[in-house]
Amino acid sequence: MTLKKDELGELYGKVGVGNQTLLGIMGNNRDVSVGEIFLIYSCRDGHERVFFFRVLGLENYLRQIDDMAQIASTLMVEGDSYLSGIERNMLLYVAGKMLGYAEKDDGTWKFHSPRRLPDHLADVYRPRPGTSDSNVQQMLEDQIGGEIYVGDLQIGEDSLDVPIMIPTKFFPMHLGIFGSTGSGKSNLMMVLIKSMIDTNLAINQGQLNDACKVSAFCIDPHDEFAKGTDTYGIQDIVEMMDATTRQQVLGNFYYLTTSLSATPREIQRYGKDIRIRWDEILPRDLYSIMEFSPPMASFIDAVYGSARENWISDILSMDGDPHGTPVGTLRAVQRRLRFLERSPIFEEQCSSVLDHIFEAMETGRILVVNTSLMSDREQFLLTTIVTRTLSDLRRALKSSGTLGDFDRQAEIRLPRPFFSRIKAKARSFYGASGNNDSSPTKDPRDLPVILITVEEAPSILNPELMRGQSVFKDISRQGRKFHIGLLVVSQQVSVLDNVILSQMNTEINLRLGNEKEIRACIENASVNISGFEEEFHVMSRGEAIVTASYRELPLPVKIPKFDKIFKKDKERYASKGTKKKKEKHVI
Repeated sequence: MTLKKDELGELYGKVGVGNQTLLGIMGNNRDVSVGEIFLIYSCRDGHERVFFFRVLGLENYLRQIDDMAQIASTLMVEGDSYLSGIERNMLLYVAGKMLGYAEKDDGTWKFHSPRRLPDHLADVYRPRPGTSDSNVQQMLEDQIGGEIYVGDLQIGEDSLDVPIMIPTKFFPMHLGIFGSTGSGKSNLMMVLIKSMIDTNLAINQGQLNDACKVSAFCIDPHDEFAKGTDTYGIQDIVEMMDATTRQQVLGNFYYLTTSLSATPREIQRYGKDIRIRWDEILPRDLYSIMEFSPPMASFIDAVYGSARENWISDILSMDGDPHGTPVGTLRAVQRRLRFLERSPIFEEQCSSVLDHIFEAMETGRILVVNTSLMSDREQFLLTTIVTRTLSDLRRALKSSGTLGDFDRQAEIRLPRPFFSRIKAKARSFYGASGNNDSSPTKDPRDLPVILITVEEAPSILNPELMRGQSVFKDISRQGRKFHIGLLVVSQQVSVLDNVILSQMNTEINLRLGNEKEIRACIENASVNISGFEEEFHVMSRGEAIVTASYRELPLPVKIPKFDKIFKKDKERYASKGTKKKKEKHVI
């Protein structure tokens, strides 16, 4: 035996009956909760394995006693003295699901699906924080490794010091965050943003040589991320950095909003107003967020074919249609476009922020986008324009062998005024060596992975809109080619389009609102979590189940408060010189 069994935790009980999927365990009469994970030590035929078992149901059990009602009635008559004779017979029957097993292969632990069964009457151990952490982490290394921190492995109502991570290389395979109001989605987003900043910082410092930088366009619908939901927020990370580190990791801004003048002064220094020009909007951007009848779409396409980037202003100024389209169709299209005239962020002539967003996304930076003052339509159109722009640029790159080819491809796909402004910058990002037309281009997978947040997802990722020209449908199917992924945030799973759900390879499932959403979540999970229905009912705020197609194990996670991990890690953001000054000041 090579494994010290006492380091697995507290000896709890014995395996009773079951198969490779469902097991029954007889254990001590202890305070066990649904959702706990037990470790089962087995050494059948000399193969040392540790099986992972998840508690799904509990039942009181009295050994050698069949009639519990008779025992209870006797106790009522004879009093507590009667207990002394039966306490040693009190056991707890624990029913649950086999998650799989860990076994050493050439000295390294590897986790396997539940294809085997532990020994008869195998010992069952209950993990304990401070005792089991390192062993569990080693056994699950290929299931929990990565760069982006989500939370710690949850065991019932407690957690082990076993960080659960997501590899950045799987971001282009898309990520879903599902949870009802109050389940902890905002805090989770802040934890993820912090971890993405930490990853980029570590890469700049030469600590993660095999990882790629992460760029993220993070929609903040309640303006919580920068200032925080409690005491600290992303702004506190920014303030902790010295000027050089801040420039390397976050550039000269990280915060976008509709009205920078209404933002607290300390955040204004790192913010920009969101302004998008009409000539940067393509017809298919609008097709992605609202429904147009076939005659309306044909009319728009005809105007765009002749007017190109001026199509919006041309349509809004028309009294009659020169293309012979009925006046009713013209008026219907104009009504749908009128919100652009009223919007504070979409303007016919302005200094566009899209150039800065493009540069930030191609250099591995994190943007917090305050959409709290936007209408849903404005928010969805902004997200669509950004997603389509980045996608078209990377499509042009993927289709090109040289920078000259890239120029020709990009001019076909992108609005001409926008591309003319960013052309020189794009060539510097995408050229593999040199800046001549004949210089070879990079593979998009050698660039930072881009993660685009789609907030309030059911409004634009529903089956009706996904039948049309949706950029999100295209990204869901082909995003991995271009190193672009979607981060879908939703209170509902059941109403999302199956195209999106089928392409989503990582899910973070928090507490859900009703039976329908729980069933949809279980059916959509990348790993089999059937039988977890009851656990969704008892989840607390900040608890989640992480499933991924590239892993065998559904991982129960306790997501810490952002304030807690910020206070723990805040010194990493200060330069060494800053730390020394602080230490000297304290002395």
